[in-house]
Amino acid sequence: MNKNILIIGYGDIGSRLSKILKEQSANIYAVSRHDSLDQNIIKINWDWLSNSNLELPKITFDSVVIIPKPSNLNENGYRDGFISSLENITNSLQNADIKSVIAISSTRVYGDHQLGYIDEATFTEPSDFRGNLIKEYELTLNESFPTYLNILRFSGLYKDSSKHSSHNRLNRNTAAKIISFAINNLSQNKENNIYNCSEDCEILASVKSVSNKKLKAAGFNF
Repeated sequence: MNKNILIIGYGDIGSRLSKILKEQSANIYAVSRHDSLDQNIIKINWDWLSNSNLELPKITFDSVVIIPKPSNLNENGYRDGFISSLENITNSLQNADIKSVIAISSTRVYGDHQLGYIDEATFTEPSDFRGNLIKEYELTLNESFPTYLNILRFSGLYKDSSKHSSHNRLNRNTAAKIISFAINNLSQNKENNIYNCSEDCEILASVKSVSNKKLKAAGFNF
């Protein structure tokens, strides 16, 4: 039976993900405020900052993928994208039939002062409002979805055409592949799991160096 995948926050990463999932014959339900000409998806228009609930078809969703996005780069924009939106999303999903949730987060929850080797056991100490709000977002996710939740912490995203990328980085195509991997291989975890998603980097004592060992141990190959 083909999987039913719900993507909330359909944009660039969601579009890349849908191409992968379509090759797997998945049924892709994509939620966005904007119209899309993508023939691979079943489009659902919804503004997650509105007062209305998300209306979903009465089916079982094998995975719900939450891809947050700030409305702008200031504090209010991040609060909209990670906190207010999540409240509306969780309210809308209360009565939905869901097998698993995969939520995208960020390695920004680790502060710039946290130097050297960083892995999932490292205590999160954000150094700015963005990291603090994302940490709050993760805590809310854990409370809202106590089982069958995977949190994927992405490092700095870049495109093939990017001229600059950070020490801790992740290609957007690879990010989509990681989500697909999580849907097919991690979605049946019965407890909350967090995975740092960052390409191989040199571990330096002078800079935050995020390890991807846990994700590799789970079977993902960069």
